[in-house]
Amino acid sequence: MGQKWELVAKSKNKRRKDFDLRDFCVTLHFEKLGTMTNYIRHIISALFCVLSLTSSKAQDSLSVSVLTCTPGADLYAKFGHTALRVQNHTTQNDVVFNYGCFDGSSNDFMWKFLLGQTDYLLEAEPYDFFVARYGHMGNGVTEQTLNLSQEESLHLAYLLLENIRPENQQYRYMWLYDNCTERARDMVERAVNGKIVYERAPQEKTIRQMLNQCLAQDAWTEFGIDMILGAEIDQEVDKRIQMFLPAFYSSEVDEAQIERQDGSKAPLLAATQEILTDTNENQPTPFLLSPLFVFAILLAASVLLFLLEWRKGHYMPWLDVPMHIAQGIAGIIVAFLFFLSEHPAVDSNWLVVVFNPLPLLYAGWLVYCHKKGIYNKLSYINMAVLIIFIATMAVCPQSFNVAMWLVVLSLLVRSLSQAHFTYHAQP
Repeated sequence: MGQKWELVAKSKNKRRKDFDLRDFCVTLHFEKLGTMTNYIRHIISALFCVLSLTSSKAQDSLSVSVLTCTPGADLYAKFGHTALRVQNHTTQNDVVFNYGCFDGSSNDFMWKFLLGQTDYLLEAEPYDFFVARYGHMGNGVTEQTLNLSQEESLHLAYLLLENIRPENQQYRYMWLYDNCTERARDMVERAVNGKIVYERAPQEKTIRQMLNQCLAQDAWTEFGIDMILGAEIDQEVDKRIQMFLPAFYSSEVDEAQIERQDGSKAPLLAATQEILTDTNENQPTPFLLSPLFVFAILLAASVLLFLLEWRKGHYMPWLDVPMHIAQGIAGIIVAFLFFLSEHPAVDSNWLVVVFNPLPLLYAGWLVYCHKKGIYNKLSYINMAVLIIFIATMAVCPQSFNVAMWLVVLSLLVRSLSQAHFTYHAQP
């Protein structure tokens, strides 16, 4: 839901440093880099000044819209995006305020992202830039014009201008509980003279169900998110938390009512229009490449290898070592997030019992025991942990991806083989 694009921009008049909007052109080339260029910042600042210093006549022409963008191909864009559009129809100023920006070029960005300490920014850009950018990416954009009074529209504009001041524009991003959509929603709620009542019937859903619905065509991303997020997202949440998804908030805006302080009621939505049509061809993950199929093959291979070992009467570690190495590498990520990250829901992940760095050491131990011909008595502990964990998976409050069941069952089959041959090899 967050995004940061640098617009490769240039002035038509290369000799001037202080050019105006008429001198400015934009090349439609976008990269996921850093912050906006200084030239764009100067232009935006000028637009803000014009917008905030309008005459009373110009103030009567303000309108505010919610812009909802369809999901994109990159991971951070998988769930769509929300922004606010403020138009001054008298001065022809048209600005989009965007709470989903971050500086991905900083040296410690990835480290802070893993720790859950990512600071996002409120940025703004001319509406035409916003549309050009999303059109270039092939995303759809729907505009919902809000039924705000001129006083409320002006109030929202001033709130956004105050929020974009350098000392105010940064905030700690929490993608489930404080993201670009929720920030936009909160600003609209602060601007109305009264309160907004969301009229849609409540839907009993968990966050995991909502995420999986969004990722229905991207099986590997769904598997990865299911792997790192724990039991916290398996609790049913109210509609306010469900609004972390742009599409869900957009559907709430459709039916919401403004209850004003004088007791009158009015629909929040004035009009809806499609600005851009989604042209991305989102193909579902082919079944033969899906986690379900891949890990079903792994389980079948684990069973067949056990049968082959049984027939030949000796243990073969060639499958177990890469399996435990992969388990340990995945475990580094799961354990890091569990113990060190501030991201929501990662510290309630029951998979940390099985997915942690210890299997890396165990893989080395398997090789050592096989070469030295000694008994692998640690196999009993490994088997017991997996048996207890599988029994726990059925009753614990966390929901597990079906493919994850196949992974853990594969590990159990191989642990049974290790324990079996350890037991029968001893005098």
